[in-house]
Amino acid sequence: MHPSHWAAAASLIALSTAQTQTQADVPFRAMSDELARSMSQLKLERMEKPYFIAYRVDDADAVVISAVLGSLVTVRPERARRISVDLRVGDYAFDNRNFFSTRSFGGMESERVVQGPLDDSYQEIRRQLWLATDAEYKRALEDLSAKRAALRARQRSDDVPDFSRETPEVVTGGVETTGARRTELEAIARELSAVFRSTPGIHRSSVKIEVRDDHARYVNSEGSSFTRSSPSVKVQVDAEARSADGLPVSDSMVLLGRVAADLPPRGALLARAREMASRILELRSAPSVDRYIGPVLFEGEAAAEIFGQRFASGLVAVRQPVSDDPRFEMFYGQMMAQLGGASFVDKIGGRVLPEFLSVDDVPLQRDYRGVPLLGGQSVDDDGVRTRETRLVAQGTLKTLLATRVPVRAVRSSTGSRRGGGPAPSNLLVSSRKSLASAKLRQELIRLARSRGLDFGIVVRRVGGGDATASLARMAARMAAQTQVGSSAMAEVYRVFQDGREELLRGMELAEMGPAAFKDIVAVGDTSAVFTGEFASGLGAGLFSGASSGARLPVMSCVVPSLLFEEVSLARSQGPFPTAFVSASPLAVP
Repeated sequence: MHPSHWAAAASLIALSTAQTQTQADVPFRAMSDELARSMSQLKLERMEKPYFIAYRVDDADAVVISAVLGSLVTVRPERARRISVDLRVGDYAFDNRNFFSTRSFGGMESERVVQGPLDDSYQEIRRQLWLATDAEYKRALEDLSAKRAALRARQRSDDVPDFSRETPEVVTGGVETTGARRTELEAIARELSAVFRSTPGIHRSSVKIEVRDDHARYVNSEGSSFTRSSPSVKVQVDAEARSADGLPVSDSMVLLGRVAADLPPRGALLARAREMASRILELRSAPSVDRYIGPVLFEGEAAAEIFGQRFASGLVAVRQPVSDDPRFEMFYGQMMAQLGGASFVDKIGGRVLPEFLSVDDVPLQRDYRGVPLLGGQSVDDDGVRTRETRLVAQGTLKTLLATRVPVRAVRSSTGSRRGGGPAPSNLLVSSRKSLASAKLRQELIRLARSRGLDFGIVVRRVGGGDATASLARMAARMAAQTQVGSSAMAEVYRVFQDGREELLRGMELAEMGPAAFKDIVAVGDTSAVFTGEFASGLGAGLFSGASSGARLPVMSCVVPSLLFEEVSLARSQGPFPTAFVSASPLAVP
């Protein structure tokens, strides 16, 4: 038999196996059957039929464990099933999506999400899909009519379609779990939180462990389908103290893994918690500087963390929605900038990094030198195959990570829909030239001396907790219209000309936008991995298909140490809480 015939036969066998597996899956069978009925029968008289429907069922089996000072506070199991309906009326060029009505708040959520039965009841799952599809179809017709009316008085400035055509894919994955045992996790939570019983100077501390065994099923009217497991384990340790002047001194340690074995051993976790407690106590009395403008070296994990926080958000293709009120479109742009979600869509072909740096998104790479990379999947949330994408080549931006919602410069999906919109998976920064660690520090001191400074700045940990915590702090500040708490980096040192280091407290990044990364002057010869939640697309997700209740996507960044020629730092400003009236009970004999 000819090799091509063998390949075709293998493909048919694989497809037949996938169909057999999914037919045995009751929720998947209910989704497929109801989808076929909806596409053939769903139509109001003198109204347009849907041209695209997608169904998704997400099963979540989770437990959240929290502890304080060696005692369990909550153990909250959660089991839920979410049913999502994504429906489009019109055609690929122009449909009901990418639109927001200020009159009816239409289009605010791109999918209709309802709670499904936990039991695999074929009839009830179909009934819930039928109800949600009916409601979504009626809303889609209203939104399409309103969108046409809003644009009737406008001249469209481009011909960017509302939805891209993609090759259908069928991917059937097995069921995976974290393999975590609740009793062991409870013991770890107790032990980690007990570390802070002996530190009365730390007035607030907590440990939270979240374990999730998520399983998704997806099918759309174009022929794409997938089943996919996404197990995850998350350990977060938070602690906060106050210095004599009331300045909050805090730190957060967040560790993520697919399975329990991805986490460090218990002894290593305890050691890291003790180091964090000691550093917070040291920070309470550490000196500070009011302002610093000069060279800054982000070492190790801090480099990967700052890259993920301040630069990666620009690498996604976020499309601004049309509205019946132009003021909303202006507000949306400002909101995305505040959330760190401003896209580099207007910078394709321009320089965004120094010429010696390149950036690739590699969703199928599972680890980097033994360290797990957690951002990748074989298929994205639109059912599009993921693939390696070169985003920046020798400093020049080549493309962006996109979903099936096109933007001006990126008309097709890169397989990057994850949660509410496009998101990086595993970002790898590579360099054509690098310096050893000692040489990099020498270059920092040289740059500081050339500016007439007595010292340079080294950042070893940025800190600040996960994306949810960061968004909560931002919302509190926007609501109060003032500074609430502190966003100081966790581990900042000034390095003097003789090599001596001194820990600084309360130092925040005053100004550091994506443009600052063009001014990187040197990088290290080894890379570190930082894994965290990607939240900058959260606002955009309301218009690109966010499922209510879905977790934020996880991103891993592999980045060498980064030396910036000029970064602005400032001491955290108040108002801060006043000192405690009496001592902590932990300090009382």
